[in-house]
Amino acid sequence: MPAEESTPAIVLRARDYADSDRIVTLLTLNAGKLSGIAKGAKASRHRFERKLEPFSHVMLHFKRRPHGQLVFITKAEASDLAQHTLDDDLGKIALGSYMLELSDALTTEESEAAAAYRILESGLRTLARCSIGPALRQAFELRILEWAGYGLEFAQCRVCATIVAADSRPVYFVVARGGVVCARCRNAVPEGAIRIAAESAVALARLSTIALDEAALARASGRDGALAIARFISSILDRRLRSADFLDSMLDGR
Repeated sequence: MPAEESTPAIVLRARDYADSDRIVTLLTLNAGKLSGIAKGAKASRHRFERKLEPFSHVMLHFKRRPHGQLVFITKAEASDLAQHTLDDDLGKIALGSYMLELSDALTTEESEAAAAYRILESGLRTLARCSIGPALRQAFELRILEWAGYGLEFAQCRVCATIVAADSRPVYFVVARGGVVCARCRNAVPEGAIRIAAESAVALARLSTIALDEAALARASGRDGALAIARFISSILDRRLRSADFLDSMLDGR
């Protein structure tokens, strides 16, 4: 019988299975992304005190099965882990759901993802104690994309490395290049581009470097910068996240 393992974990998604079981996908600190079955999860308050709902931050105990991808979840408890309480605010639920879905989309089963877990945990922890706003969303997007190998460049031109200053001319975000090109280099770049005000590019460059708990109070980019990130995410996922439209409606006008 495989030995029991344990790791801090955040529930990304869950669904009922049979009469009392749950199938759960979690992002963990020590075991990457895992999907598992929790027998009796809907009935057992002793073994599953957090009930394995999305956003739950638990100490996960599990055993790997000799065959099949699902692990066998034996217990999930709060332990001394910080809990992310978002159920008092519909906007927070919208942004939190987006954080879960984007993290899920960018991670693969059992691949090393400790840094992704830390980014998600930090994002949810910040969201739980701050008001919802576009700056936290953009900072989270940039941070999780960088972890996944897609570091977007807004601070300088991808072609000539000219630094973008807030009082300079607009720049152009090229999805295929994962960054901006300056007005001087635009004609030399054949790909389509999104025009971004220099101040939006500067804001995104700063959001990509500061801690997530600072981002909630930082300046966000305008709609142009938000569109650039959204287009890039769509290009690498080849789909639009289901939670994005709901989140957009909650952030509209903020």
